[in-house]
Parts: sequence; C-alpha cells; structure tokens
Amino acid sequence: MQAKTVVVSLPVSDLARSLSFYQEGLGLAPSDLDETIIAFELPNLSLFLIVTDEYATYIERAGVAASAAPVPGACIISCAIGTNAEVDEILERAARAGATTSRWPGDDGGRTGYFSDPDGHIWELVYNARTASASGP
Repeated sequence: MQAKTVVVSLPVSDLARSLSFYQEGLGLAPSDLDETIIAFELPNLSLFLIVTDEYATYIERAGVAASAAPVPGACIISCAIGTNAEVDEILERAARAGATTSRWPGDDGGRTGYFSDPDGHIWELVYNARTASASGP
C-alpha cells in the first residue's frame, strides 16, 4: 500500500476545549473546522478531531458498532522530535494547556516522554540521538 495521505481520527467530547488544547498545548493551527470536526495538517499526517456523537456515526458507517469502537488511549500517537530540549518544551507546553503527563523523559541517549490530551488520547514524543546523529546535519 502506498497511501497518499494518512488520516488519524480521534473522538473528542468538547470540540472547543480540544481546539484550545491543540493550539495552545501543541502549537497546531487548524486547516479546517466546522461544528463537528477540526482538521490539522501535519507532516505526513492529517489529524481529525471529531465530536463524540459524529465519531460514533463515522464508526457505524465503517460497519462497526459504536459500542465496539476503540476507546481513548487504545492507541499511542508517536511523534519523532528534533531535539531533547524540544521534547521537554512540548511536554511542558502540553501540561500547561491541560495535558496529563504520564512520563517525563530521562537522559538515556535520547528522550521519550508521554502525555494524554484532555480526552485521554496518548501521545509519545521521541528524540533518538543515535538516529539523529546517523542522519547528519
């Protein structure tokens, strides 16, 4: 498979709260929004935040009962980050905006830190010093 675009859709209970968190906590700007969906365009990814009721309808269109849909935290959204300092900065910014940080990074030749957004979706921030130094400046 060679997908042209990968889209991750996350259910959210309060669209305004989520918009505020993703703008203030992660510094993302929406590319599109309406009363049920906010879209963010990231490198190699489109992130859709969909209000819970609309998400349930979306799941049912896929032939899956809404009661069988994955719950927040059922997957981890991992992001490769450019530097150790940037991992720390993003975690601090996300925490100030309302994230629950579950693991602050230590110095182990790189950095990995975790937080959950206000709806419980888990994000992993990873800086791998070995990969970064191998790719060169």
